[in-house]
Amino acid sequence: MDERRRRRIRRIGAIAGAAAVGLIGAWIGMALLARTTVPMGPFRVALDGGFGFGFGQTRLELPPFGALTADTHTSPISITATLSDVGVERLTRVVNDVGIDGLVTQIQRDALDRVQTLVWRLLVVSGVGAAVVGALVFRTKWRLVTTALISAVLGVAACEVLLLVTFRPAAFTEPTYSGTLALAPRLIGPVRQATDRIEDLRAGLEQIVDGTVRAYSTLQETPVGEDSIRVLHISDIHASPLGMDFAREVARGFDVDMVLDTGDLTSFATPVENLIVSRIPEFGRPYLFVRGNHDSIELQTAIARQENAFVLDGRAVTIEGLTIYGLGHPAFTPARGLPVDAEEFAELARSVGPRIATDVEAATDPVEVVAVHDDRMAEAVAGLVPVVVSGHFHETGALVVNGTLYLRVGTTGASGAGVFRDLTDIPFSAEVLYFSRGVSPELIAYDVIEQDPESASLTVQRITVSEEYGELVLTPTPTPATGATGDTVPTGGTTATTSPS
Repeated sequence: MDERRRRRIRRIGAIAGAAAVGLIGAWIGMALLARTTVPMGPFRVALDGGFGFGFGQTRLELPPFGALTADTHTSPISITATLSDVGVERLTRVVNDVGIDGLVTQIQRDALDRVQTLVWRLLVVSGVGAAVVGALVFRTKWRLVTTALISAVLGVAACEVLLLVTFRPAAFTEPTYSGTLALAPRLIGPVRQATDRIEDLRAGLEQIVDGTVRAYSTLQETPVGEDSIRVLHISDIHASPLGMDFAREVARGFDVDMVLDTGDLTSFATPVENLIVSRIPEFGRPYLFVRGNHDSIELQTAIARQENAFVLDGRAVTIEGLTIYGLGHPAFTPARGLPVDAEEFAELARSVGPRIATDVEAATDPVEVVAVHDDRMAEAVAGLVPVVVSGHFHETGALVVNGTLYLRVGTTGASGAGVFRDLTDIPFSAEVLYFSRGVSPELIAYDVIEQDPESASLTVQRITVSEEYGELVLTPTPTPATGATGDTVPTGGTTATTSPS
């Protein structure tokens, strides 16, 4: 009995080992042999597939502009499509002849055929890889080699079936973009409202193709996208000229209607730092400013003198039909001052909450956005306004409290004054908020934009509000708050113990 059991265990172990060898061979085969270049409409596209980690991704590479990546499926197989040949004249001719809709039809038809070819190619190359690696490992033990081959083919086939079953074209409503800042709004595509969001392959292709056509054939035009109110949210520049340059380029590249700065434009509250105010007219569009805890009243006064600036300190303004209320931070703690007790600082920030709530409820026009430097100042308006924007903590984040979406942006100045302390790993950060036009503007989506100060690599992540948070209904009655991951957090939106920044 013991000998029989040992034989069974050895047999199972041999089969499991052969299966593992087969999967390794499949991975090698796909890595080396899966790539193939095929025609799709006026494009030539290099298709590739292989095992990845975690959720499967679909990556669309559009050289030299950048790439769009989306978590489209749960299979471990990831797909990459790279435009290897784009004839701009040919592309323009096709668009003129059949329009974007006709181009999408061509690409849809070709894409379905080519993807079927890729599916069979992955099975073949995984089998070849498994057979070669199996032969190298097991040599003349053909039964084990056959087991490795069968395991590889069945494993890849199961992953392909899982890919097809779980594939979500709607994931491309929230892609991550990496590449050149100036072309990000073209490639990431226009914002779509919940009633017009991408639900099928054709609509997904239409958004991607439209962005690609705009990038390749209208490189010198200003990207506009769909008719929405675009607001650039920046914060914590901390007197960084590079941060101001980054913000100005984002404002220009995304063609925003206004800039909303939630404070800490300076760090040490010195007269020299106030020179950065002279950069505000360069934006060439309304610049709304809310004072941070590092900003002096003198700085606020200097900003108010700028022709395109609006200082929000206990008042609301309406621009492009969007009403924004702001209040400056009650504390003044320049970086050169004495250390500040974190608990006292937080209590002081929360102390202005009742005033903000009173001002919002008494406003002539309904307030769509409350802007503060520290979101603890606006805890009292949870359930009263749709959106609260802030900075201060130098970390990008979002959470929902009583139907109010709280958006924190990281530091637009990157290391800012910290450059003297070798804090060079902090990215430049900003957000572009998209609001619908109409009597009551609603936040449709927002882009989180970050750029590494050393490598200059850029990422743009699109978050669609309805997809990420569902329907947001304002409910003034206190309830637990949920972040984007669904985790419960204390009402008020922060458990941070970060010292005042």
